[in-house]
Amino acid sequence: MKIIVCSLLLLSAAALHAINADDWLKSGLLHPDLIASVRDELALTEDQQTKLNGQLSEARQQAEPLEQAVKEQQKTLNHLLQDATTSADTASAQLARLLEAEAAVKQLQLRALIGVRDVLTPEQLQKARKLAPPKMAARGGSESKLMEKAGKLKAALEGLGVPPTEVMKERGGEIEGLIKSGDFTAANAALDKLIEDSGLKELEAEADVIDFTQFEPGSTDVETLRQRYEDVQASAQQLVSLPLVRDLIQAKKAFEEAKEAQDAEKVGRILTYVEGRLKP
Repeated sequence: MKIIVCSLLLLSAAALHAINADDWLKSGLLHPDLIASVRDELALTEDQQTKLNGQLSEARQQAEPLEQAVKEQQKTLNHLLQDATTSADTASAQLARLLEAEAAVKQLQLRALIGVRDVLTPEQLQKARKLAPPKMAARGGSESKLMEKAGKLKAALEGLGVPPTEVMKERGGEIEGLIKSGDFTAANAALDKLIEDSGLKELEAEADVIDFTQFEPGSTDVETLRQRYEDVQASAQQLVSLPLVRDLIQAKKAFEEAKEAQDAEKVGRILTYVEGRLKP
């Protein structure tokens, strides 16, 4: 049996900066990844490996709803802070709820770290503390670079003001899985490919103003227009290209204006443009 190579708690990027176990690790507790990096040298027994696997599996299951609570409380606080009418008391009360959610995650972290420590013998603990730091330092550098690149991609998407598409979520989940399994080489390659496919560098150029009048309206029957709109919405979920997403945001704004003006012909022209851009 092998130790599961994973992070102690699968924290979201939003919560990671506020919740970490660095201080506890400096105090002598051991991160599961640290133990995994020297598992051969520690000569863990089958019973020890079983206990560690069980503890980490249980911690992950418990962490998921707690992390989700942190995300929701953080999102609520962000919305309140963006609202100019939010009072200091309201914001403060929401901050207290966020801190309470974060505290629950930190409690789980502490219990899991102590549980990992108690599985090892004193001799194994001493050896792990001596052998692991150089390996973990190298891993930490790789993880830091990955997070930096992922942060740029996330910031670009947030700058467009739209949520990630389904295919973006899928590929992001695959990268996250590689990171959690400790395969940073594959995760880095997959992230580089996602960044390349996203056209992140191209996003720096100014967007062209689209002239929708040059496109044919096609069928402008109300039901047909509705179906065309639903079709392009579904197709857009397969997008990865951020410049294309930006163009479609421009098209959507024009679409809403044409819809408000009940200009079926303009709506049709915009849909024809979008349909053309979404063709494989």
